[in-house]
Amino acid sequence: MKEICWQGVAIDMPFDVEVSEAHVEEDFRVLEQTGIERIIRERFIPWLKGEEFTDRDDEKIFEGLQLYEITYTYGRIIARYSPTGEENYFGQFEFSFESGSAYTADMLEAVAMQVYVLDGKIVKVDGYDV
Repeated sequence: MKEICWQGVAIDMPFDVEVSEAHVEEDFRVLEQTGIERIIRERFIPWLKGEEFTDRDDEKIFEGLQLYEITYTYGRIIARYSPTGEENYFGQFEFSFESGSAYTADMLEAVAMQVYVLDGKIVKVDGYDV
């Protein structure tokens, strides 16, 4: 399998490697078609701003996100933890960022954006502090 990268960072598959390798290209294409930058700007940055940083400039936040790792796992998620509320097999990308500017330094040390793909569609984008 050829290495898949975004912004110079290769996608790592730490779990269920054989199964993940069988799905990563197709699921990554879904992200590319939607636009990874668009996903970050429209769905992740609002989460990152939360209630505390609503006055912050989205473009400066985007510029201050320093990508350091991308992981991908394909597997079954039970209904209780599923992004759709139903048990199914999902592709899950995790983009890990650290603060890369003084503008974002007080907003984050490190955060991750999770993107869940099911049947050729992004079904959920979420984030958490690392």
